[in-house]
Amino acid sequence: MSLDTGKIAEVLLEESKKKYEHQFDMLDMVMFEEPDGATMQNSGNVIWRPVQQHAPIIEGWDMTGEETGIIEETYPAILGTPKNDFIRQRADDMRDMRFWERRGEQSGMRQATELNKLIAQAVALQGSMFYRSNATSGYDFISQAQALKNERQLVDNGRSFLLNDRDNLEYGSDLAGRQTVQGRPEDVWKTGQIGSNVASFDVFTASFLPNLTGGADPGTTVTATQSFKPEAGSVSTSTGVVTNVDYRIAEIPVTASGSYNVGDKVTFSNGGTPVTALGLADKTDTGQAMTFTIVAIPDATTIKVYPKPIAADDSNLTTLEKAYANIDTQILSTATVDRLNIDASAKVNLFFDKMAIEVLGGTIPDELFAQYDGIKRISDSMKNGQKMYVFYDGNIEDMTFRYRIFTWYGITVCAPHACGVAIRY
Repeated sequence: MSLDTGKIAEVLLEESKKKYEHQFDMLDMVMFEEPDGATMQNSGNVIWRPVQQHAPIIEGWDMTGEETGIIEETYPAILGTPKNDFIRQRADDMRDMRFWERRGEQSGMRQATELNKLIAQAVALQGSMFYRSNATSGYDFISQAQALKNERQLVDNGRSFLLNDRDNLEYGSDLAGRQTVQGRPEDVWKTGQIGSNVASFDVFTASFLPNLTGGADPGTTVTATQSFKPEAGSVSTSTGVVTNVDYRIAEIPVTASGSYNVGDKVTFSNGGTPVTALGLADKTDTGQAMTFTIVAIPDATTIKVYPKPIAADDSNLTTLEKAYANIDTQILSTATVDRLNIDASAKVNLFFDKMAIEVLGGTIPDELFAQYDGIKRISDSMKNGQKMYVFYDGNIEDMTFRYRIFTWYGITVCAPHACGVAIRY
């Protein structure tokens, strides 16, 4: 095979792209979008997106004075920094094309694994649903996630469940014996998929799932009665400045926060009675404790959690605001904070809805680099819409060539209440 720098770049891109697309890819299980480049530049690579609105039911014949407004909550979707493979090789290392094919394969595999790992880490730390189970049946283990989602009335828009390798070892044979997964084609198994429609989930095995750090319950209490309401962005009447509000987050004062970890899953109890979750559509009390995830520990007496707890019995809320309620009662002063992930460290299993996680892709004006002598570029879009780039140049001073392969994206858990962690013990 004849050698030239452009051919090497094409081989790197093609082999990287091919290997990336044939890897088990979480990007197919979540939302992917590539916003307009100019819009992202002018917004600092952050774009605010609306979430589903809620509406109240007002009973009666006479609706005089009962009309409400509309609250459109938002969250920030963020485009991160590129993930690169940056290679420098001397001219005498440029003689074997198969050498570059192997590097392209490895680069694509690492790029796909990195994306999978980062999505999994985001779900593990920001997903708010949680349970520990010692179920011996794989179906029983997974169906607990189904029950949580269904009783909270989360719309089924593509549910995925990822089992870590050790738990797959425990449950794999049980799941493989179920009628819903018998006779699956061999190529499906190669993608990591164990089965479809197992307790309403597509089930996969994943080697890149992280550990969740935990420990004994610190026994902290809340130091003030909490009242939260849904908030939309506002516009200053004097300056016209728009202020956006992240609908997901709540800041809660506690006696001591130092023993908690980001990613801890917690519940709140008033006088020993758990604050319970509501069905989001009809506000039915599920009878199950509402679970939250700690996403920040700003100081020694504060925790920040997802999702924002909005109480159906909060007298400070309007009729419209109560339509957004997700818990039965307010979190009161002296309420206990109870940590659920009590294992010192445990390998997670993850479950989530497709619409709960968003990956933003980034585009650059790569054609501009063609105007510089010695710098060339090629790019291509993968089947999921994400772009991969290869830039390359040479240096006659030290007789080296450089190749930079990269993808550019950002990950946002836009609905943490629709993502969760399951631990087997």
